[in-house]
Amino acid sequence: MIPFVIDNDQHRLSDVLNALLAESNGRPFDVATAYFSVSGYRLVKNELHKVGAFRLLLGAEPESGKDIGLRPDERRALLARLRGDLEASPFNAETLKLVEDLIAFLRADKVEVRLYERGFLHAKAYLLHHDVVSQHNRSDRLRPYAAIVGSSNFTGPGLTSNRELNIVHRVFTQADEPTDHEAAERVAYLAREATSERATDLQPSGAEVPATARRLIKSEVGARAISDLTQWFERQWRDAGDFKQDLIELLDASKFGTTEYTPYQVYLKALYEYFRDELGEEALDAGRSAVALAEFQDDAVKRARRILARYDGVLIADSVGLGKTWIGKKLLEDFAYHRRQKAIVVCAASLRDMWRKELATATIAAQMLGMEEMGRETFDPKPWGDADVILIDESHNFRNDKANRYLGIEQIIQLNGGRGRDGDRKKVILLSATPINNDLYDLLSQIRLFTQAEPDYFRDIGIGDLNLYFRRARQQMRQQDASAGTVLFNLLEEIVVRNTRPFIRVAYPNATINGKPVRFPDRKLRTVQYSLGATYAGLYDEIVAAIDHLSLAPYKLEFYRKPETVLDKQDHEWEQGREQGFVGIFKTRFLKRLESSIEAFRLSLHRALTFESTYLDYLLDGKVVSSSDFQKAMRFLERDAEDESDPGSVADQLDAVAEAKAYIDGLPRVDLNQYDLRRLRHEVEADIALLKRLYDRTAPLAANDAKLEALKEALATDLKGKKILVFSSFKDTARYVHRTLSNDAEWLKRIGQPTIRRIDSGNHPSERGYILGLFAPVANQADVKLEDQIDILISTDVLSEGQNLQDCGIIVNYDLTWNPIRLVQRNGRIDRIGSPHEAVVICNMFPEDELERLLRLVERLTDRIAQIDELGLLDASILGEVVHPRTFNTIRRIRNEDGAVLDEEEERAELAGPETLLRQLKELLNRQGKDSLAALPHGIHSGLRRDRCHGMFFYFQAARPDGSGQRHFWRYIDAKTHDVLDNRFQIAQVIACQPDEPRYIGDQDVFSLQEKVIDHILRSEKEAEAKAAAPKTVDPAQQAVAEELKNALRRGTIERDATKSAIRYLGQPMGRFAVKRLKAAYAEWTKDRSDQVLLSSVQSLAVDYGKEAADSTSREVTLAREDLELICFEYVSS
Repeated sequence: MIPFVIDNDQHRLSDVLNALLAESNGRPFDVATAYFSVSGYRLVKNELHKVGAFRLLLGAEPESGKDIGLRPDERRALLARLRGDLEASPFNAETLKLVEDLIAFLRADKVEVRLYERGFLHAKAYLLHHDVVSQHNRSDRLRPYAAIVGSSNFTGPGLTSNRELNIVHRVFTQADEPTDHEAAERVAYLAREATSERATDLQPSGAEVPATARRLIKSEVGARAISDLTQWFERQWRDAGDFKQDLIELLDASKFGTTEYTPYQVYLKALYEYFRDELGEEALDAGRSAVALAEFQDDAVKRARRILARYDGVLIADSVGLGKTWIGKKLLEDFAYHRRQKAIVVCAASLRDMWRKELATATIAAQMLGMEEMGRETFDPKPWGDADVILIDESHNFRNDKANRYLGIEQIIQLNGGRGRDGDRKKVILLSATPINNDLYDLLSQIRLFTQAEPDYFRDIGIGDLNLYFRRARQQMRQQDASAGTVLFNLLEEIVVRNTRPFIRVAYPNATINGKPVRFPDRKLRTVQYSLGATYAGLYDEIVAAIDHLSLAPYKLEFYRKPETVLDKQDHEWEQGREQGFVGIFKTRFLKRLESSIEAFRLSLHRALTFESTYLDYLLDGKVVSSSDFQKAMRFLERDAEDESDPGSVADQLDAVAEAKAYIDGLPRVDLNQYDLRRLRHEVEADIALLKRLYDRTAPLAANDAKLEALKEALATDLKGKKILVFSSFKDTARYVHRTLSNDAEWLKRIGQPTIRRIDSGNHPSERGYILGLFAPVANQADVKLEDQIDILISTDVLSEGQNLQDCGIIVNYDLTWNPIRLVQRNGRIDRIGSPHEAVVICNMFPEDELERLLRLVERLTDRIAQIDELGLLDASILGEVVHPRTFNTIRRIRNEDGAVLDEEEERAELAGPETLLRQLKELLNRQGKDSLAALPHGIHSGLRRDRCHGMFFYFQAARPDGSGQRHFWRYIDAKTHDVLDNRFQIAQVIACQPDEPRYIGDQDVFSLQEKVIDHILRSEKEAEAKAAAPKTVDPAQQAVAEELKNALRRGTIERDATKSAIRYLGQPMGRFAVKRLKAAYAEWTKDRSDQVLLSSVQSLAVDYGKEAADSTSREVTLAREDLELICFEYVSS
């Protein structure tokens, strides 16, 4: 029975419609609805196909502007809503077939669709007639049958689940029960209230109204309502515009349709949606600003603000010379000037004056703190501990988390529970073009500064354990010879802001600063050749052979241990491997200094001789002194000219100085009976003899230095009269070159008496600043007369970072650059925004015929060291001496003056972050415009061919739990192995293509592979959550102290609540300095066993460094399958 009221509770509208339509075969059906969806069509499609004519009248939800008198575009609004509904629908075979069926139905002649655009059509009506219609009389609506009017839209929820209210008007057929006894009782009062005459008319005595008459009477009432509704519908229909083709095109363009998109469009879609939030971001109006920025810098600031808001930390990693200082300065203006928060700038002493000047020009109040100051044992972090924002310039100087300066900055950040004066978590701004110097863990140490030792800090992006993430990335780098920017891309995209020269040229071709165009000088490589054989007067081969024969026994004591004294064979072999790595590194260092200069090599021989001779003397006295202990002991001697004396043992001199003797006597003793002293002594004596012979033969060679003569000739010819910056990796070489050039009166006269100065670690920071002002007065805003300026500056890498020296346009690298990062940093001193030079020249000195042999020697040693490093036996501080295998080819390309190597090494040495993809998107936007990309619907797909690939790319999005944007899930799945790749940078390399890329759809099972990808995403999320929820790894000292406090509690010597609070604190990850203090407290406890003192020490740490317990509910938003929205996908076939 057809009900009169439909509320989707007692009766569902979909059931009623299907019942009515079942009796309407070949008859017309008209629907007016504010909204229509595929899910609504699914519910009635079988019966709907049987109707003779179908008219669908659509309205559109009003836009917000209508409330203030603005006329919305109903067509565009409805299309947008329909598109959104399609995009939100899961992509599966069932829905795909359903949409295909709907498109086919809509294309039928009997179907018409119109859109009412004269205002907001909010009505919902479903009208059925019993006219049998054909193509000749489809407009006939003469036999009203039923009408439903109410609140239900023609959607899945509207027809089934929403709490709606609809009323049914209808005529009554022979199948309907004519008498409604309940209704009759309800209207009986009308008979009682009427006159007797009328009452008789209404209900004649002894007579019943015939069933047919009753049906007709009731049908007249229904027919009147249906007729009036039909007339209403016809009026709206006449005023509406055709929408049938629009709807078909919308459906066909969706992921369920048949529109064929190109691979290029899919690539555009992926990039556009990935960067949509950034492209649509507006600048925050913080008020007046005294910091003028170029457009690319302004965009960098916007991105940095967003990252800081989300993670309380950001890494500004712009290429050298692009103005990281200005970006940092603008961010400090936000916090220190506009918000009046306490700000600290941490920098090297040599950069302090520069920062003071920059901040003063914008009246930004920030306190300056020198890195060197934090490295002192007496450093007190507490005056800085309430800072709200901490900017660290050249943050790669905090890459060693065991260094004192790292412990100092860690204390500042973690003091007060990691919160600043305003009560919010401290903001940390890192500035570094090259945050990775030696190893991937360099970057991890810096990121840990703002994660505050929380391993699950990036859980929301699928990284449940940051330490494990880096460990796996490090393995991947080694296995695939991939860059850090590649393997860490998904993390870097979240926390890094980076501009590069190629990116700026493409994305910001018209960038200006203060109205002046931003331009970059060209880069030119030039090779200056010399003879290494001539430099060493024919001794080169002999020297190289001698270095190879050195045993360097003092560095590998474990090789002389007697077999019967080995307690643990595995530990013994591990230590031997570690020592062998040290030997390889020291031999590599000999070769590097051999190439650098005669003087550097001579001094290396001198120091090695002094150490090994002293080592032998102490060995004969029953003592073993390591190289590091020897260097510490030497500090007690006053030896200003130590390297000019005859090389030999200084044991007697050390013993003659009380402090040195006390230091050596206090060193741990080694049981010499466990070692083969005869063999050890023999090999040390052999080293001494070999080193002495080399020293005696090389010491006199400096008088005829072929390499230095080659430099002089270059400076006297092509480079004459120009401002020159000469770099060396070694202080000994820099001082030697400066001394020799300055003392050659004839050569100085030949080139016009230039002013030559030197800078190295021996200069006081204030002296360095003064010298730099004389060398680059324009860049450093120094008032210096032309005749007082420095023409040639010789420097070590103390100037390779942070300094602006663009008055100079020429660099000379005196020795081979074994670490490409140094090449990048050095070039950045002169290749900067605002350079007055059309081109900068980088001259590199190379040995003519001996280069290949030298490279092979170093490469052989490097291979041995790499094998040892694979076992994890080398300390990060040592890895700086290791030459990456790729560097050898880089050196060859530099020698061949291949200018492209600079860009490549810059990109590899720095972080290849999201700007690589953003640059490509900017190019596309410049060509096509934003509207064409925005018009591409979600879920589009295509296909292309790639060598050795057979799989599929899927891109899903999910809203962030805090509503701050979208999470991006790029996945590539191999169709055969089902291995899933989630690195967006690597996936981009697969799907990147040009506009003319052919479309090719492979035979992959899209639905099966999609399910596997979704499962992978959800499983990865659960794994990240599980890692985050697992007990945190804490230092063994924390566990030991916690256990002792529990024992003390059982003994009743300490108060229960205070102890429980202390134990909770000990269960949190702690910074290294806090652990150091805890270990000291524990050591004291082992002496005096004072439980209360131990508890007080832990409480003191908790006050300084303890954090509030995290809100467990704030991060418990688990990603669900329905949260994932398909953005696009691609078949990838070989």
